[in-house]
Amino acid sequence: MSETENRRWFCHNPNSADAIAAAAKAANIARERTAEYLLATRLEQLREQTTARTEQVPAVPWTDRLPELAARPDGDATGTVTA
Repeated sequence: MSETENRRWFCHNPNSADAIAAAAKAANIARERTAEYLLATRLEQLREQTTARTEQVPAVPWTDRLPELAARPDGDATGTVTA
């Protein structure tokens, strides 16, 4: 087999419609695989962040966060509201 016979078909005419279609198909496949990889990577990062966040922040009852509000009697409607 000579060197020219061993070359791929699109190397003989890289601007042909078939070569352009093959390149476009390969680009679309590569783009899709890249998007899937990036999405999987980002989802894993978000899962790790969510797990780390839920492990670090314990739930604190509102009576501990707002003791002055918890100390008021339930029927106390005389307090002022400030914005």
